[in-house]
Parts: sequence; C-alpha cells; structure tokens
Amino acid sequence: MTDTVYINGKFTAQPTTGVQRVASRLVQALDARAQGLPGRWVLLCPPGGQRPVLKTIDCQVVGRHQGALHLWEQVQLPLAARHGWLLNLAGSAPWGGGRNVCLIHDAAVFDHPEAYTPSFVLWYRTLFRHLVRHGATLLTVSEFSRQRLAAALRVDAARIAVVPNGADHLQGVRPDTEVLQRLGLAGQRYLLAVGSANPTKNLAPLVTAFAALPPASPPAGKVRLVIVGGVNERVFSGRHASEDPAGVQRTGRLGDSELKTLYEHARALVFPSRYEGFGLPPLEAMGCGCPVLASCAASMPQVCGDAALYVDPDSATELTAAMVRILEDDALAARLRRDGPLQAARFTWAASADRLLAAMPPGSLA
Repeated sequence: MTDTVYINGKFTAQPTTGVQRVASRLVQALDARAQGLPGRWVLLCPPGGQRPVLKTIDCQVVGRHQGALHLWEQVQLPLAARHGWLLNLAGSAPWGGGRNVCLIHDAAVFDHPEAYTPSFVLWYRTLFRHLVRHGATLLTVSEFSRQRLAAALRVDAARIAVVPNGADHLQGVRPDTEVLQRLGLAGQRYLLAVGSANPTKNLAPLVTAFAALPPASPPAGKVRLVIVGGVNERVFSGRHASEDPAGVQRTGRLGDSELKTLYEHARALVFPSRYEGFGLPPLEAMGCGCPVLASCAASMPQVCGDAALYVDPDSATELTAAMVRILEDDALAARLRRDGPLQAARFTWAASADRLLAAMPPGSLA
C-alpha cells in the first residue's frame, strides 16, 4: 500500500513573507518534477486559502473556518493527515501530529529571543523540542542553521538534513516598471533594503548608517534608501522609528513584479542582517543583476560566496563606509553585477525539491 504525503497548506492563507515563499516554491517545484513524484501527495489547505494550481499534487480544503489559523493547524490539519506523513514547510507544525517532517528555517527563537514576543518564543521553543522528542524528521535551509539547531535542540547535526532555498523564482516574472513612477524613483539613485520588522534584520542601524553618509557621496547627487517589507507586531518585539531621516522611503510589502523592478534599477541591495537561517533577498538581487552589500554574519557568507561585498553588521561606521564604496566604486559594482547571477544560479527550486525528496524518511515514498 502506498503511503500518502500530506503537505501542511497553512501558508496558502497567510501573507507571503520568507517562510511562506519557500513553502510555496517548494510545492510548485515538487509538482513540476519531470519524472513525477513517488507516491501520493496531497496539499491540505485551510478554508479561505489561495489554492495553487497544481498538476500532480492533489489540493484539498479541509476543516471548517474557525477564525485562527493556529487552531486549524493544531486541530483540523492533523486529523485530516492522520493516515499519512505530514510535510510542514513553513516553520510550524501540529503538536499532536503523527509522522511529521518539519522544515525549521532557523534557530532564532533560541539565539535571538529578544527579537520576538515572549509568547512566540515560548511556543516555538516548546514545539521544536516536542517534535524532536517524538521523532519528527528534521530539515533546515543551510549548514549554519543545521549547526545552530543541533546545539539548541541537543541533537546530532546528522539528524537534520539541509534543503537550501532556490533563487530562480523571479526569472519568469515580468517587471512592473511603473512602480518607479509610483514611488518617485524614476531617474533617482537609490540603495535598496528588503526585510521585515524583525530587529535582527538590522534596519534601524542601517537607517542610522545611511543618515551618516557624507554630503558629497555619491558625487552624482543625492541618494535614497528604499526599504521594502511589512510589520507584524504580534510576532516581533520593537518597532522602527516613527520618523526617518531625509532620503529614507518605506514601501511596505510589494509584489514580485514591483520588487524585481526595484532590484534591477537599484545601485545595490544593502542586507545588513545580524541573523539569517538562509537569506533569500541577496540571491534574488543577484539574479536580477543587482550588486549586493551583505552582512558577514550567520549564513550570509555561505549563501553569497564571493559575489557580495561584506560588512560587519554591528559596526555603523563600517556600514556607512561600505555604502559609500558601493556608491562610488563603479568597477566594484560592475564586478558584483557580473558575479552575482553566477552565484544565484547555483540555487534552484528544482534542486531544492530533489534534496527534499532525498531527505524524506525511508518508506514514506514507497
């Protein structure tokens, strides 16, 4: 008898941030495998979710609408998946699930609890430890995250398989060039930052470092700092400053077409994050030919390789100096535009899907 692999579709009813994007792209890559998927696969979605169009993977809406997605995931989802394996791709998983396969993106609730609300930290620390005790198959997105999770959960790192993110999802996206007019950026020089309100993204120090740019930099005139990303105060502790200095422009969340345009026209992406399980925006930028100035912390050197200009995220002076360099050094910018696409091409969602299949528990794909 063939086992069924059910996929936790909670992400289909959530706003698209990092983990939701990863879950969506992995599902699409699994569905698109030319040789087909072994066994039976079913995406279980909550009522009200945006059901993706899939060819091979069945898509089913299960349960009844009860308001909170957390309740759906903890009560209705495990009931629907009780006769098979449950693949959880967006960080969370049911407490009472049976055969769980869980992609845990990072160990941030252990390494940086100050970045989150106390209730968020308590729940996820407890959940991850519970999953370990009950034999869940563990996946993560980078060697850095594997080592940090192994230390936090007190398990052998060999128990955690690495399934990297892909970076080719913007290739088929048609740019929305009108966004430059809407944001007043047409003909303007700007640095781009992409990230949520999580304090580990280091956006507040980035704004401070940007404000310290010398008046003569860049020589061609004024430059802006454009920050793309949303805010979720139920998850992250702290807020960005209510008043930004001149030249800083926050857009909120943008769609892929708009984001691709901003990558293509930016002088550089500045990504000074102090902590990343993987760090997808730098590879997105590289794939669009955008030079990248990245933090030398956490997973970033593993992900960006030699295709980024690195900076100490804890040094405001160094960050300001690096921005001046990326603005003024045309030869450096040209090298990064050349090397970035080659680095990004190493990470594809098809390869990630194959890594995921190879990490599935023995017997789950019989």
